[in-house]
Amino acid sequence: MISKALHFISDFLNKEIKLNFGIEQNNVMASSLINPDGSVTANIENKIIISVINLEHETAIQSRIQHQKGPNGVGLVNPAIHLNLYLLVSANYDSGNYLEALKMLSAVIGVFQANTLFTRENFPAMEPPLERLTFEIFNLPINELSHIWSGIGAKYVPSIVYKVRMISISEGQINKEVTEISGLNPSSNPNKTP
Repeated sequence: MISKALHFISDFLNKEIKLNFGIEQNNVMASSLINPDGSVTANIENKIIISVINLEHETAIQSRIQHQKGPNGVGLVNPAIHLNLYLLVSANYDSGNYLEALKMLSAVIGVFQANTLFTRENFPAMEPPLERLTFEIFNLPINELSHIWSGIGAKYVPSIVYKVRMISISEGQINKEVTEISGLNPSSNPNKTP
């Protein structure tokens, strides 16, 4: 689900930037900046990089156990998990392209300023089960931002953090089957008085 969201976001940004600047190549990609071994990720030079820097369990929305039809009746399915993504959008351009980096980062900010809400109704390219994504700038104090870049192990480049609400994850796996109850139509109750 998270990968579908990042794929949708990077595709949408690439289309918008190509349209705005009349360019052919994709300038936005979902990637880490640094490999687990500490080496720089390949093929990310002179691009806008979208990286997940945190996942947060959304507790404001309470899901309930759901019922789902299974092969032997009705089953109980655990509630969906709702997550907020924190995305680091960084302009990974070399120093010779610093102004280009700022131009591309500004373009991304402009796209999300114009499109803070994505729904499948308005953006059919969103793959199910994605239904709704909202974008808001997440302001970080400079010392926290410094900790993030230190934790990544990369040198700072112009960047912004977005909080993306909300990814829902539900495998739909039946945990317990229960028997179906039938014949509970109140109008057919013989003891009911009119």
